[in-house]
Amino acid sequence: MQVRYSDMDMLGHANNAIYLTYLESARLAYFREVNRQTWDEIALVLAHADMDFKIPLIPGIQPVVRMRTIRFGRSSMTIENIITDEGSERLFYTASTVLVAINPKTGRPVPIPDSEKQKVIAYEPALD
Repeated sequence: MQVRYSDMDMLGHANNAIYLTYLESARLAYFREVNRQTWDEIALVLAHADMDFKIPLIPGIQPVVRMRTIRFGRSSMTIENIITDEGSERLFYTASTVLVAINPKTGRPVPIPDSEKQKVIAYEPALD
């Protein structure tokens, strides 16, 4: 990620709302790598985010977003997220996010396909 001038608030650090944008960008890359495709039949939507801001992000810091899936439900998955500085490994932010699988046509929750769960488990063996 890159902290951009437009990410800043009036105090000179990344606005709290931009952290969810950083997570969204990282999540897209994560699913491209884990699943190696986009999910066409279902969409994953952010249903819950529990966030802790540790140290403000300021220009000049190169934040790194790390994430891992820690739990599957029937139609949901929980992901742990952290933002660090690649150089010093300072912890700037932690979050737990819950994504829910929905049918894009109806907007209703649907089960996450076992085939997709297995791809995540293969990528993250500790999840099994």
